[in-house]
Amino acid sequence: MRTIASLAERGVDPSVVDDQIGRLTFTGDLARGILLASDAAFGTYNLTGAGDAASWADIAGEVYSLVGADRGRVSGVSTDAYFASATGPVAPRPRWSVLDLAKIDATGFPPPAPWRVSLGEYLG
Repeated sequence: MRTIASLAERGVDPSVVDDQIGRLTFTGDLARGILLASDAAFGTYNLTGAGDAASWADIAGEVYSLVGADRGRVSGVSTDAYFASATGPVAPRPRWSVLDLAKIDATGFPPPAPWRVSLGEYLG
């Protein structure tokens, strides 16, 4: 997020992947999840920020807006188009990576803040 904010501040108009959808995870939420859910039953628990799902381009646009830049300067591009000119290996990424938070919610873990709120605090 700091890199995207830096691009905004330097006047760069980036092309950002717009077909990979998920939600941001902030370190504070993850740490609380580890500490507060430590008494929960053994297993795998998903944890991300709450709120709507968004593409990387949407998130970059939000960063631009939060640092006072025009979010319209961020353009979306498909994953295939973005990596079409890559010369090295490209790690495959899922197009949909929105995690289900029901299992951790069932432990009584307080829901994390919406990722947009956490992003504003992080960049604040």
